[in-house]
Amino acid sequence: MTGATERVSLDLANGAPFPEDLWAEAVYSRRAIPDTLATGHPAPGHADDAEHDPLPQGARLPLAPPPLQLAPPRDARASLADPATLAALLHYSYGLLQHDATPGGWPLHRAVASARCRYPSELTLIAPTATFRFDPLHHQLVALPRLLTRDQECGPGDSRFAVISSRFARTARLYGAYAPRLCAQEAGMLLGAVCLVAAALGLRTHAGLDRDMLYGLCAGRLPRGEHPMGYVEFLPATRTPTPPAWLPPDLASALRARHSGAALFDPDPAPAPHAFLSDAAAALASAPFADFSCHLLLQRVAGHAPGHYVHSDGHFQQVGDGDPLVSLEQIGQTEGRVSMNFRATACTAYIAVRRATAVARYGADAFRRLHLSAGAAAHLLCVAAARHGLSARIHNGYDAARAEHLLGLAPGEETVLFQVAIGAARPGAAFRLPVVF
Repeated sequence: MTGATERVSLDLANGAPFPEDLWAEAVYSRRAIPDTLATGHPAPGHADDAEHDPLPQGARLPLAPPPLQLAPPRDARASLADPATLAALLHYSYGLLQHDATPGGWPLHRAVASARCRYPSELTLIAPTATFRFDPLHHQLVALPRLLTRDQECGPGDSRFAVISSRFARTARLYGAYAPRLCAQEAGMLLGAVCLVAAALGLRTHAGLDRDMLYGLCAGRLPRGEHPMGYVEFLPATRTPTPPAWLPPDLASALRARHSGAALFDPDPAPAPHAFLSDAAAALASAPFADFSCHLLLQRVAGHAPGHYVHSDGHFQQVGDGDPLVSLEQIGQTEGRVSMNFRATACTAYIAVRRATAVARYGADAFRRLHLSAGAAAHLLCVAAARHGLSARIHNGYDAARAEHLLGLAPGEETVLFQVAIGAARPGAAFRLPVVF
């Protein structure tokens, strides 16, 4: 594992963190789960101390307390210049929403799911002459030293972009060379979270993946060891946009309730509400990118027959009937064994992308682009589940080749990037409390 991890670090140093062989290594190869996952110890060659992951340095700017509700301003167009809007956007996109009081658990939980709560992603606001890093631990912004002069001072309210970057080493300490896959997945979910919360607040946004634009925004601005992943542009407020119709009346409560279930995902075999399916379909239709497909193997959703459903034109259309359990257990395997209790899930979603087409167009960068596109959709699906009291577990324990065959994906063209198991979670052993600033 040490050699593979060093290879990842070398690729990052050379500006190529996503070589094309990652598709085979990180998506198709069913390697044994590293021993470090069982112990929680760092991967060989990686220290896990604070000096390798310091808090951002610079002048600190306190943020307003995050509001309990998410809604556009009543008497004005939404703007990041409004302290309440800025605080809400950052907190509900990637702030700390929950913490475990149980000793030995993963203590802090952000608004976006993360493999073993490693949280490699960072969120940075880019203003014309200033850069501000969000510190979710203290609910503050840190002014990074870059281009700030006395006669050209900018505040965070002047920000035009939010940049998502990733510290691969933070995840590689536990997952070794598998870290790029997990980092790319999380960056996509964060991108989706920013767009979702911005829409609820009445902000107009454009999500971007263009590499030249991304590197131009980040040049000289990011700390050493971070790789740019994606960005969200905040557009001028020419009008107040209408939030997506599927959003719950109280999105903030749904975001606070979102979780991935207990450490061992073993849901109660209860049917999901009838409305979940339409809300999930509408959520996927509102994703910032459209270059993905979603297949749903449905077992128990009230009012819907079990079978294979495909997302199309904002709806789930049934393309196959019958109990999908056999297919679920054939797909959901790691090293020859079923990776979770699919017999108790309400449904399992598979988000697929056209890998071959993207590789032909973007080369190795297709890995980053498609994981971000699929990740944004995956987060919206998780939020739709949370609205109905369901937990959604993003789990990479699946056989990609078998998924392509059983789901009827185009051979050699499409592949699954996300498996999302959804169900009614049983009470866990951990005692989780909300984070209040």
